[in-house]
Amino acid sequence: MDQYRKFSWLTDLRGIKSAIGELRGLGYPKQPKLNKAVANETDHEHMNENWFIETIKEKLASHPQNSLQFPFSGEKIFDDPLVGFVSGDDPIFQEYKKIIGPHHFTPYEIMAWQAEKNGLPAPDAKDLSVVSFVMPISEKTRNDNKHKTDWPAERWAQTRLLGEIFSQTFVREIVTDLMEKGVLAVSPDVTPLFNKKRYPIVGWASPWSHRHIAYAAGLGTFGMQDFLITEKGVCHRLGSFVVNLKLAPNRQRPSDIHAYCLYHQTGKCLKCVKRCPVDAITKDGHDKEACYKKVASTLPYCNKHYHIFIYGCGLCATGVPCEAGIPVKNR
Repeated sequence: MDQYRKFSWLTDLRGIKSAIGELRGLGYPKQPKLNKAVANETDHEHMNENWFIETIKEKLASHPQNSLQFPFSGEKIFDDPLVGFVSGDDPIFQEYKKIIGPHHFTPYEIMAWQAEKNGLPAPDAKDLSVVSFVMPISEKTRNDNKHKTDWPAERWAQTRLLGEIFSQTFVREIVTDLMEKGVLAVSPDVTPLFNKKRYPIVGWASPWSHRHIAYAAGLGTFGMQDFLITEKGVCHRLGSFVVNLKLAPNRQRPSDIHAYCLYHQTGKCLKCVKRCPVDAITKDGHDKEACYKKVASTLPYCNKHYHIFIYGCGLCATGVPCEAGIPVKNR
């Protein structure tokens, strides 16, 4: 694409499909089938932690869809990723049933669904692992957005749409490759079971939170705006998938869920509070309903100014101490 799309309300089919799919769990391709012919014959010992880390890094660096469109054609959406692992029987997944709600899948539950579709008994939770990855947003995109005060920057809006589509393509390709190699795998956010809606305990949420999975894998802790503060900051997209392999956790998970947040640790900062244009972040917490309304209101703006069908904001993630790393005092 070497020019702006006209009438994006009608012509940006990828954006429309992505928005509907995200909310309703519709439009996803069929799940890949497990290659049973090699499932019991292939040696999977080489698929260890290093194999997954290197595979994800190499794939992200070379993938042709990790790229923005006009007028930023060729620019990378995401930089070098972080990768972490958590065991499928980690007690934290049962805690999430209480903290997030009973709707949130455990690795066992989502894998049981995948196993049933392939005519197999569900693997034990102890034989499962969750692979979580952080894809940091490029510096140019972050810099653009930090200078905005009311609406997202164009690079940010493109990243919100193209990055969402890419992350789903990316994880689907990984899962498909694993299934072809005879390894049962599934990523909940590219199945018909995934959607976003209001839940009784937490408001707007999904049945599989990449943020909470990443915390479980030791990749970061939460900030005032509920974003995950990682070694690469809060500007990122997160992804994860469940695999029927035993992988050792490679990071220490902080017991304090706000260990990297300056305000929670020092009582000072609140830069994200000041950056929010609708006061959805306060010392008392994050008003997800006010945040949702602001994000939804950006759809006409992005269509009019950037010619893409997408909503987004990210103002509280940029121009803050945790934008691109863990604040110095909390490292």
